[in-house]
Amino acid sequence: MCSHFTLDMRKDLFKFFYSHSYDEQSAFLTKCIRMEEPKRRRAGKTDATSLKLCSFTYFINDKKVCKTTFLDVFKITHRRIQTLQDKLKLGVHIPTDQRGKHHNRPKAILQESRNLVMEHINKFPRQESHYSRNKTQKEYLSPDLNLSKMYRCFQTENPNVAVSKTFYDTVFKQMNLRFGAPRSDTCKICDEFYIQLSSAKSEDDRKKIQQESGLHQSRASLGYQELKADIVKSKVNNSSTVVLCVDMQQVLFCPTLSHSDIFYQRQLSCYNFAIHNMGTSKAVMHLWYECIAGRGSTEIASCIIKYVTMNYNKLIDGEERKLIVWSDRCVGQNNNWRILNTYCYLAKCGYFTEINQKFLSSGHSFLPCDRDFAIIEKAKKSAKVHVPSDWKYVIADAKVIEPFDIIEMSQNDFKDLTSIEEHLPKNKSSSKLQVTKYLWIKYDLDDPYTIYGRASHNVIKPWESFKIFKENWEAKTKPADLQPVYNALLPITQNKKKI
Repeated sequence: MCSHFTLDMRKDLFKFFYSHSYDEQSAFLTKCIRMEEPKRRRAGKTDATSLKLCSFTYFINDKKVCKTTFLDVFKITHRRIQTLQDKLKLGVHIPTDQRGKHHNRPKAILQESRNLVMEHINKFPRQESHYSRNKTQKEYLSPDLNLSKMYRCFQTENPNVAVSKTFYDTVFKQMNLRFGAPRSDTCKICDEFYIQLSSAKSEDDRKKIQQESGLHQSRASLGYQELKADIVKSKVNNSSTVVLCVDMQQVLFCPTLSHSDIFYQRQLSCYNFAIHNMGTSKAVMHLWYECIAGRGSTEIASCIIKYVTMNYNKLIDGEERKLIVWSDRCVGQNNNWRILNTYCYLAKCGYFTEINQKFLSSGHSFLPCDRDFAIIEKAKKSAKVHVPSDWKYVIADAKVIEPFDIIEMSQNDFKDLTSIEEHLPKNKSSSKLQVTKYLWIKYDLDDPYTIYGRASHNVIKPWESFKIFKENWEAKTKPADLQPVYNALLPITQNKKKI
């Protein structure tokens, strides 16, 4: 009887069956089951003494099948069929799911209580994932919170509501929320290889996946090896080779008070952009908060310009200085046209003769800045911050040996870069240069009209060249003459204004 159904027919039936609701599935199954009088009984049994009141036969597309085939085609259990048979014996031909609809549990939690818990959880401010917004819709609550604190707050607000912590935790888990820093440190490609390897059906498939995974891991390792080699160069030739690692720390909030009311209020967002000089082992933290500026490419470029102009003089004739900048591949901050234009502008202004912008592989982008941030996070746990300027004291005291240098950014420090972008015109070939495609981008004053890109850290791989800048272009605007991009404090949201 199984030969009636090919594999394609089974797939179609399965897809059709599970495209309907549970009650619709039950109604469909009931129509496929026929109840009949027993055709025969065991010897010595009569209608009065036999427990078998009826027989059941099963049909799919009007073709009689055995019970095993019936269960296998629809991927259902014996228990589900038994439940439908019991209802047919009682004369119920349109069965409905009655689970959870009885009233024999007086202590069952009402829907009103569930709504009350959800409303309470929604009072807490949250933020989206900055690094992996395209992969997840999770939102993140303050790292200072946990379920125990939230539940105690709920009890304080609703002393007469009988809700257990277990139920509160269950509702929380259904809301796609997490605590702590919304940063994705896992590699999407590695995760995909792991899933494929776990579901591989043959040894050949496993070997192929392992080879591809090994190639991906080797690319990531090559990036770290290149970073280590650049660090060695910077320590040996500190005057001629400058190696910087740059990164933006997760958002710092203030005030960091511990009483329950503060958990419901929207706190001010404070930003910290780190530049770690690998040659001198000095890290400089650029601090500002949301009323001063945002945290996009303009702000990052402004911090880089300020750092370079404060720490380096312009080159004299015949002097050479190479800049190598390492960062992650956050498109909104590091890997974009504005940042590339900024580096070319600094070279044209006479601070460097060659600039290399290098990126670690996505998912494998642990930088020295992350070690600096870990030190700050440790100090942050016991810190009491009331106003944004308090963060500079927390960060300054976080490291005893070689403490961090602190620069408080003012609005005048954030520059309008449209003027230098106008002086760096791009021709049609610029549309062919995809800055997010390459792990290594180079600009050399020996060929001031060309950008070079390399999709790997392997020095054997050839460069791809792009004639971008027009001939005889010059950086006509000096860094000191760049105009501020903001002329007034930025407004904060109404939710943050609430007390």
